[in-house]
Amino acid sequence: MEEHYYVSVDIGSSSVKVIVGEKFHNGINVIGTGQTYTNGIKNGLIDDFDIAKQAIKDTIKKASIASGIDIKEVFLKLPIVRTEVYDETHTMEFHQDTEIEGTHIETLLEGIRNKNDVEDTEVVNVYPLRFVVDETNEVSDPKELVARHSLQVDAGVIAINKSDLINMIKCVESSGVDVFDVYSDAYNYRSILTPTERELGACVIDIGEDLTQIAYYERGELLDADVVLMAGRHITDDIAQFLNTTHDSAEKIKQQYGHAFYDSASDQDVFTVEPIDSEEVAQYTQKELSDVIEARVEDIFFAVFDILEALDLKKVNGGFVVTGGSANLLGVKELLQDMVSEKVRIHTPSQMGVRKPEFSSAISTISSSIAFDELLDYVTISNHDNEEIEEEVIENDVKSHEAKPNGFESFFKRKPKKQASSDLAEDDTSADTHVEHTDAENGEPKQEESKFKKIMKSLFD
Repeated sequence: MEEHYYVSVDIGSSSVKVIVGEKFHNGINVIGTGQTYTNGIKNGLIDDFDIAKQAIKDTIKKASIASGIDIKEVFLKLPIVRTEVYDETHTMEFHQDTEIEGTHIETLLEGIRNKNDVEDTEVVNVYPLRFVVDETNEVSDPKELVARHSLQVDAGVIAINKSDLINMIKCVESSGVDVFDVYSDAYNYRSILTPTERELGACVIDIGEDLTQIAYYERGELLDADVVLMAGRHITDDIAQFLNTTHDSAEKIKQQYGHAFYDSASDQDVFTVEPIDSEEVAQYTQKELSDVIEARVEDIFFAVFDILEALDLKKVNGGFVVTGGSANLLGVKELLQDMVSEKVRIHTPSQMGVRKPEFSSAISTISSSIAFDELLDYVTISNHDNEEIEEEVIENDVKSHEAKPNGFESFFKRKPKKQASSDLAEDDTSADTHVEHTDAENGEPKQEESKFKKIMKSLFD
């Protein structure tokens, strides 16, 4: 990215969101944001190219004005739609003692990317789980270590439908910016979990407009991700049908009076509705409305449980983390807590300017970008070293609950590892190639051509 700024684009079903941020010593500082509501996106993918393009262009302009930065390159968030998650291993050999650098890691990860042989799919993210130096020394970051014979990586791989990827990138780049790299939400959700949650095993539930996305992490690793084609729009449709009113009116009522947990909803909070086929005004209480909302949100959670059951998951020791635009609805946490025995929390980003659950994906995309820049040694700057930024976790204390009969009970079984081709790949550049990643004069990262740019050249050829 130009200078040390990171710009993420989140093309959601209800709105396009753009965040401009910079890396702090221990976090992210949000410099500017933009958001534009649109109907050009459906189920997380492009539905009307021109409408979506204009929304993206308008949002980038808003973020550019808010941040005072001329945005030329962006990181694009991808939804978990037609996505496959699996593990892969790759090894590079050395013919002399070699100090491992970021370029070696990038070459190693690129080798895994090139192993993909599934037609009509493209690998968008390869993330290391562990490295093994000289077949015996297992490490999390091998940079500056000396390898005599080999460097192996065990990595997670996220692949997406190629046409979906091309259309998303084409739409963004037609708005006047370049897509520098892409990150799937399946990987991005890692940054919204605490280290303890990732280690124990936690499930992220992102309830958006058209999609509810699920990602399950255990022992620090992403194990699987999936989607439920049911989310906030379906709640609004149910309300519109129940109240006999328009979708727009139902959406406003949901935001103002909606409550997802019937037991906590008020029977004193009264609102009026003008039915479509009548001139008489009707009155309803929040509790009556909650009966409808709770039924749909329960259906969403049960669909999530079905996915987890199919993975043979018995218990989510690290708990459930709910985020996304529909997580703003009152009672969502209480309802889920009533359905499961594990801990439940609502995640809201802690950074000023984006403290809403719907910004979780966009800010997480920046976190993913920084993580990979640090891994590949593209970023060595440390901005504002003297400032301490506290990472907030929006979470209330949860009392322990007894297991509920309607919770899911099974045990997670890791997906079988995808069959790899040869695990040995000769590294032609390990001894001779050296890439300098920083400008020594000002400490800024030098402009790099991303691995993704190289791949996209072949995609469009």
